Amino acid sequence: MQAPDRLELNAGCSLPAAYGVDRLVILPRDPHTLFVYWEITPLHEQELRNLYPDRWEAGKTVLVVFSPDCGCRKSTEIPPGTDNWYFNGLAADCLYRAELGRMLGDGTFVSLAVSNTVRTPRNSLSAVIDPRWRMFAFWQHRCWRRLVGGYSSAEFTPLDSGLQKED
Repeated sequence: MQAPDRLELNAGCSLPAAYGVDRLVILPRDPHTLFVYWEITPLHEQELRNLYPDRWEAGKTVLVVFSPDCGCRKSTEIPPGTDNWYFNGLAADCLYRAELGRMLGDGTFVSLAVSNTVRTPRNSLSAVIDPRWRMFAFWQHRCWRRLVGGYSSAEFTPLDSGLQKED
């Protein structure tokens, strides 16, 4: 039986562009980069707009990433229509949270959504060595060969090279 190809599996199905839920999600990409994506429903934005009717339009959408561990805080202005962002140059092995909001003209910050908390991975090897997690024998053999200095010359010569054929 032939496996169906990707086009057959996805025929007629597509993911929705929005789910109708106000949310802000932050994910670590590597030790120094975070990926943030969000969805703010028009209803939620309109409710907040009605609270600050004269100042809302003059404001700017801002995404703030902060760390309670490291004490650092980074913010960036978000262009209209954007629903995701990368933050680079962050500290490794730190907790981070994000907040999406609107910075009004008078300096008031109106929060639209707050994210989950994540920890960026370490930028070094783990100090924990667990004997239950071993390398496959093939990889173990390969690694040891490199550590010891590679292959010996005997391994490159055929076994029968020293034998003479008798006629």
